[in-house]
Amino acid sequence: MKKSYLLTGTLAAILAFVFFSPTSSPGGDKANSAHRVSGEQAGRSAAKKITPDQFFVPRKLRPGQRPPQFVVLSFDGVGWHEKWQYWANIAKQVPLRFTGFLTGLYLLDAQHKTVYNAPEHGPGKSSLGAWNSAGEVQQEVQDLNAAWQHGDEIGTHYNGHFCSDNRPGANDWSTADWNSELDQFFTFVHDFHQLDHLPNAPKLQVPAESIHSERTPCLEGNPAQLFPALRDHGFTADSSITRRGLSWPLKQDGIWQMGMATFPLHGTSHFVTTMDYNMWYTQENVSTTVAPEQSKKDGEQVLNTYLDMYHAAYQGNRAPLILGNHFESWNNNAYTSALGNFALKICGQPDTYCVPFRDVVRWMDVQDPATIAKLQALPPELGAPAGNN
Repeated sequence: MKKSYLLTGTLAAILAFVFFSPTSSPGGDKANSAHRVSGEQAGRSAAKKITPDQFFVPRKLRPGQRPPQFVVLSFDGVGWHEKWQYWANIAKQVPLRFTGFLTGLYLLDAQHKTVYNAPEHGPGKSSLGAWNSAGEVQQEVQDLNAAWQHGDEIGTHYNGHFCSDNRPGANDWSTADWNSELDQFFTFVHDFHQLDHLPNAPKLQVPAESIHSERTPCLEGNPAQLFPALRDHGFTADSSITRRGLSWPLKQDGIWQMGMATFPLHGTSHFVTTMDYNMWYTQENVSTTVAPEQSKKDGEQVLNTYLDMYHAAYQGNRAPLILGNHFESWNNNAYTSALGNFALKICGQPDTYCVPFRDVVRWMDVQDPATIAKLQALPPELGAPAGNN
């Protein structure tokens, strides 16, 4: 079933921000500080059991060596079968593994929705607007299993998607509320068979203990309340806090801050959060009646924005590119197509690794602290002035 968020809910992400190429590498670093393992190779090496670390081998930088160019494609919600298929097809053409932030309610069917007790809202409440059928739950599990076998990372997008348009939302939640939301998410992951009364449904192969990254609803949430809950649940990466320009992640209270950047939309000096909805809002004010010809132009502008980002980072500080999307068809699929074409162009280029958050975290964790500190001290890449890109 197609899943999409209420537009007013995602608009809060924009408000939260307001307030809150090379195609070859000269000399080609043949022994870069990361090693890519194909899904086929990984499958042969672990025929019976998939482990999240088998697809990528991080290596410590040698003196004077540049870091790899990491590109992280990440998706909120991941509750649409056709989009799972679309990205699986892209990943057959280029070396791409990504992060899917699962909304836990996609593992609950409508008949049993009151199992979810939304913090500050009550049983069976949600801002998502729709609930899965039992058949859709089982399809979602099959899609998650296929992604896991391919080496994709599954993180959490929490459950009810409560934002500032449906308060109390993420900005209002206490640590106890976040703990409740995470406890319930992991209960759905562990026990959806029993909760939905689906004893014959496929088993979810994604181990709960492998889930270490998250993105909050609408990029909202007070870190002082959120981060203690993340630490209590073993998380290592948060992708909710945006930063201006492309820079290396910082660590706060033991959690890597790996939020999206704001970067100039191609051909302009307007900084926009590198997420599909924010692009749509900026270009078309989330209109649902855009002419296909204009949607094509919008998609080309977004693709060129991604390429601007890639070239700026690759030729500059090599900060990871973190791109956020949804499983959506907004603006006549302009943003899905732009990101897909971007992946086809750059994934597998020299010194370039399209990987999930967990691989970037593992790479940073094996580096000397002084090395990471030097990378973090590099100035952010802010893009070329309008008219020069």
